[in-house]
Amino acid sequence: MQCLVRFIPWKKVIVRTCHLLLVFGVVASLVFQSSDLHTALYDTSNYLYCITYGLLVYVSLFFYFMTCYTDPGYVPYKRVPDWMGGMVSTSDEDDDDEDISEQNTKIPSNSHLRKCLLCNIEQPLRSHHCDFCNRCVLKYDHHCPYLETCIGEHNHRYFWCFLLTTDILIVWSMMLCSRSFIPFSDWSSWLHINKFRLFSMHVLIISLCATTILFCIHSFFAFTNSTTWERVSRHRITYLNRLPDEQLNPFHQGYCHNFFCSFLCHRMKEQQWDIVYRKRTEENVILNM
Repeated sequence: MQCLVRFIPWKKVIVRTCHLLLVFGVVASLVFQSSDLHTALYDTSNYLYCITYGLLVYVSLFFYFMTCYTDPGYVPYKRVPDWMGGMVSTSDEDDDDEDISEQNTKIPSNSHLRKCLLCNIEQPLRSHHCDFCNRCVLKYDHHCPYLETCIGEHNHRYFWCFLLTTDILIVWSMMLCSRSFIPFSDWSSWLHINKFRLFSMHVLIISLCATTILFCIHSFFAFTNSTTWERVSRHRITYLNRLPDEQLNPFHQGYCHNFFCSFLCHRMKEQQWDIVYRKRTEENVILNM
């Protein structure tokens, strides 16, 4: 029993099982009770309507579990840095060179890049140590309690797709649920007959509020090439709080490039954010000269 508790991630199992029960519970209330979906399935045999709804449920769950089980971008423990200036200087001569360079260019040097003492690795730019996963994550955004996983460079796009498809599914389900209520003159009888529909509608409304807010926020992050962690903790992040312009986003490469190249279509490998950072900060210095 102790082995099961130790090696099976029960928290993840419980959270993801609850999500499945919630989804299938709402779908079951629409299928087995009087609704447009029930009518399309059992009365009019409109299978295309049912298949389309079923596919949307499947795609939403697909992106949910893709987000859960895709490596968010854990930094390897035995990582050999392959990015410019990754290792912190240890000699006095190097420190002098960095001071001269910083005075001449007014661009923050890479000496402020950090070493994670918990993972005992050099942190790449934009990575952060997650206290819940106990790992450093590339382009760390946040740790999502509803998925019980980190959202990082490799699974952020799946998380965005999950929010998009879930929003569409919830709106469609709310339309089906709202038209399925059975009118009744007596209030107590109405509550008794429509109790499952009422429960489903409350779940859908709360879920829609949460997913819509998150979808808007992460769409903004996708188009601006930023993250929750960088926005909330900018004053504590060394590579951001030392910039001369507090409003400067050193990773912005144009909205279309940010969304399609850096967010949706990037390959499953570590991106060279230090190169983008240097280029953007140099451009900012030239513009302000």
